Amino acid sequence: MLKVITAIAALMVTSSALAQSDLTVSDLAKNEATRTAFNQMVKGHKLPAWVSKGGTSSPAKTVILGDESWQVLSACKPHDCGAERVAVLWSEKSQQMSGVLSVVNENTTQEKLTWMNVSDALSIDGKTVLFAALSGSLENHPDAFNYK
Repeated sequence: MLKVITAIAALMVTSSALAQSDLTVSDLAKNEATRTAFNQMVKGHKLPAWVSKGGTSSPAKTVILGDESWQVLSACKPHDCGAERVAVLWSEKSQQMSGVLSVVNENTTQEKLTWMNVSDALSIDGKTVLFAALSGSLENHPDAFNYK
């Protein structure tokens, strides 16, 4: 009996971790539990439709900023990742969300970054993590972006 309970508990933990890594930016926009924080983040910004409808997503990563765990999610415009990308920091604990949208001008190759709802507490480390998610650095060095 103890083996069965242990197996069920292990399965529940695995399912929970999987659900967290399967989280996407569009899920944050649509989910009832995160929609308010998402709307606060994008307030005053016009985002491409693919951001909330569903872009090409990367698996969520967890980082530590101060004493809080944050989920870092990123996505890009389907079939044109080089042109438009978004990265989002989400804290379930504080119900806060911040993000950055990158749009590259095809003619000039200049990149425009639009920072969204980045608080003073996140202004340095949060922006570093968000840009690392856009650039691929977070994916390549996942343990390098924990700031306590």
